Amino acid sequence: MPYATHTEEVAASVATIWRLLVDKIENPGPYVPGVRSVDILKRAADHVVRHMVTEQLDLTERITRDARRLEVVFTLVDHPSYVGSVTNRIEPGRAGEANRLTFTIDWREFGGANSGGEHLQGVLRDAVRHTKALAEAEEPEL
Repeated sequence: MPYATHTEEVAASVATIWRLLVDKIENPGPYVPGVRSVDILKRAADHVVRHMVTEQLDLTERITRDARRLEVVFTLVDHPSYVGSVTNRIEPGRAGEANRLTFTIDWREFGGANSGGEHLQGVLRDAVRHTKALAEAEEPEL
């Protein structure tokens, strides 16, 4: 699978966006289309290991969250074909500017191949826009 990234400005507070990103770790259904099952396999102080089955994927991820960096990283664990991660990151806006939300996928086939990311660009765009809509719905006055 390829590399792709998408960023959107979000008219919601960093705290609201962060809460949604953290919720997605153990409750991905509202954020990831086609989730069939989710099992938390391990909880540690610095990460969670999650097994998730969707309509298209069956994967195990080691998920770390860094509140200081405003970043959640979903790293593949023992996938039969790919290595890599998906990163969700918030960039706080400067005074008077909107916050920015970026999702990036960087999965590579074993051996380092990284075919184009064109087909995933729309998927990432939709995922970021969906999270944006959820955050803005919670803070309609911003």
